Amino acid sequence: MGQATTCARHQPLSIGPAAAPQEKRVSPGDSAQSPRTGRGMVWLGTAALAWLAWVVAQGKYYTPRSGVGFYLGVVGTLMMVALLAYPLRKYVRGMQRWGPVKHWFRVHMILGVLSPILVLLHSTFHVRSPNAAVALGSMLLVVGSGLVGRFVYTKIHYGLYGSRASLEKIREECSGQAGAIKGQLQRMPTIEAWRQEFEREALRRDRSVLGGLWHFLSLGMRRRLLDSRCRRSLRRLMGRRTLPRGAVHLREIEASVSAYLREVQGVAQFSSYERLFSLWHVLHVPLIYLLAASTIFHVIAVYIY
Repeated sequence: MGQATTCARHQPLSIGPAAAPQEKRVSPGDSAQSPRTGRGMVWLGTAALAWLAWVVAQGKYYTPRSGVGFYLGVVGTLMMVALLAYPLRKYVRGMQRWGPVKHWFRVHMILGVLSPILVLLHSTFHVRSPNAAVALGSMLLVVGSGLVGRFVYTKIHYGLYGSRASLEKIREECSGQAGAIKGQLQRMPTIEAWRQEFEREALRRDRSVLGGLWHFLSLGMRRRLLDSRCRRSLRRLMGRRTLPRGAVHLREIEASVSAYLREVQGVAQFSSYERLFSLWHVLHVPLIYLLAASTIFHVIAVYIY
């Protein structure tokens, strides 16, 4: 750090002309929506659902067998059936011209959230029979599996509804960013050394099975720690309080460093996420069959008894 500080003190820090604005894109693992807005919406929706769940659980406004409760169950079940339209659209040849897949996937995601909520409201958050317990447990397993699949999906696609990425493509994008960021950090040797060390360590392949697993699980945390470390160092080097003009360059460099570290993490983890996504498909399909069978059995049992 001392060497970089000396450069900042004795030489004027010149970043050079601002780079031409590039087309904004969504990288695998990134969201097209503002992170703060997305998190705010999630927290607001979670709070509203928690309040509604508390009201339904505490009150006795309806029962699952009559009135509103019955129709909540019917609509929730029909929504679950409608979830099958997305895989049918993807794999049935006669349906492959029925509009873009991303629109079908968007509806699939919406129904995958709404249907279990309606079923939970239908149950009034009480389990009254063994067959209901099996049906509810199966539904929660499928929902949990769907959330895992959604997370892994975004790691190998451009955004939630974007096209499938490839390792060659993200390597190319990462190489392009590497060339740009070297120019920005040429007067910041310490930060450049941190960047190169992170890249070498992230992309190293000669690891044992346990070492590779630990590397995969811990890389995101190490990337965030290095990102924070670089930000602190950049603020010291730029002298933000004494050089107001430098604040603009600071934000640009901070954004470039953060984006580059994310790209390196994406390249390092991409193949693992592809394997995880294939494995998830294998595990998710039997859970859907289990849910379908338990739901049919539950409906028959309700009408018989």
